[in-house]
Amino acid sequence: MVQSNLVKINFCFPKFTTGSKKAFTDALIRDIRLDKKVGYAGYSHKKYLRKNLLYRFGDSSLKKYKPLSSIIKQQIEKTVQSTVQKCHKKLSLSTPPFFVFIFPWFPEKDDKSFGGVNGFAPYADTIHLFISPSKFSSRSLQETVAHELSHAVFFHYHPLEQTLLDAMIFEGLAENFREEIVGGSPAPWSITLTIKKTREMLATLKPSLSSKSYNLYREVFLKEGKYKRWTGYSIGYRIVKLFRKSNPKMSWEEIMRMTPKIIFNKSGFIKKRL
Repeated sequence: MVQSNLVKINFCFPKFTTGSKKAFTDALIRDIRLDKKVGYAGYSHKKYLRKNLLYRFGDSSLKKYKPLSSIIKQQIEKTVQSTVQKCHKKLSLSTPPFFVFIFPWFPEKDDKSFGGVNGFAPYADTIHLFISPSKFSSRSLQETVAHELSHAVFFHYHPLEQTLLDAMIFEGLAENFREEIVGGSPAPWSITLTIKKTREMLATLKPSLSSKSYNLYREVFLKEGKYKRWTGYSIGYRIVKLFRKSNPKMSWEEIMRMTPKIIFNKSGFIKKRL
């Protein structure tokens, strides 16, 4: 584990040759110990961490796995630490250190938009990065770290369980924060819908905005079916973008303390308040 006063980086790239995805997952988390602050990498029990990681791998994809070289590790460490420092200047980490757990990733064909890096924030002050060593770039790593750090700070002030509206604002905050801090073009998932279509879809979803159904969340954010893939991300991005345009001088620390409903109402995205 790489440590500093601000960030602790834990590489979960074990020596592994052959076996099932269950054996592989066990090897990934073998050296993760209980921490008083963040539990087992953001989970209260190791079995929950294991369950979350299991679905990310297929037995066939494990053939692509290789441990990270020391050079690649150094590149990742440098990028993660510099990005966290840059973010911290605009959005203070309430109780450093910030924990970063780095796992392998085997992207599929429809994962090209992520640039070889994916992320997840399971808890306050904790993020997981999933990296494809052969496909990731420093740019995609910076963008993912900034996005996920926003989520991890958000959890300091708001519950983990979210309504559909909460989830939209949650993602919209992360992408707008990322753009402002590390730059880059809008992500594909942020602009999958036009502004006009975003308003139409939001009107359609209005009766369900207070729902906490995970199945509905998956339909709106992740699946291509009833709703276009990434619909929830695009709605949240457009709402927060308008909110930032109306409140350009408000600090990110102030914004993160606001409830998603207040951000939505103050955005003026639709005239009628919730």
